[in-house]
This record gives sequence, C-alpha cells and structure tokens, in this order.
Amino acid sequence: MKRVGTARTIADIEFVIDAPSVGGPRRCWQAYGVECRRDRHRFTGPTYSFTIDLVDLRLAKASGSWHAVIVSESWHAGTDDTNIRNSKWLKVLSGKASDLTTWMRRSRSMKIDTAAPRRAEP
Repeated sequence: MKRVGTARTIADIEFVIDAPSVGGPRRCWQAYGVECRRDRHRFTGPTYSFTIDLVDLRLAKASGSWHAVIVSESWHAGTDDTNIRNSKWLKVLSGKASDLTTWMRRSRSMKIDTAAPRRAEP
C-alpha cells in the first residue's frame, strides 16, 4: 500500500473536513462523521519563532474506526520574520490507514457531488 501521509492525501482530507479559520472561535466541528479538533501552539523567541497547528481527526464506529492527526509546522527567523521551514504531515494513531483513505475518498466524492450544479432536464 502506498504511504498515507502524502501531500495529496492531506490536501484531500483538508478539503473534506473544511476547517474553520484559524483565528475563529470554533476549535471543534464535525465533518462526514469525523470529530475534528484544531489546536495551535506558538513560540516567539528573540531570534526565531514557530507555530504548530494540530488537527485531530477521529472516526468512532463499530468497524473501521480510526484516529489521525495532521501537523503543520512553520518556522521563522530574524527581524524580518524570514520563513525558514514549513512542513505538513499526517500520522494515523489508531486504526487502519486504508480505512482513513476509504473514508476520505467516499467523503470527497459526496462533497463534490453535493457542490456540483444540477443540470435541468429537458
């Protein structure tokens, strides 16, 4: 099986869960049966700073349950706040990665189908 934490898979999951804006008051939401939670941690020192965003995803059901996190890291340095490193990664903490990707594909299709304009029948 191919690696689950690819940039494409992460982007597809983020598309499906449609997270609220980082600065907004909502930190918890639900998307296609998955409980989602976002936490942000920041540190600013005299010569560098970093931000870590953690999106915690849990699907709890009788079969095919899973728990995963998407971590986004951003490092900056200097007085001009030069970006020195960005990374984003996904880790499945429990359950099968294949169950997560199955959910993602199904949910992405449902979201696209819902958003697609319906053609009028003649």
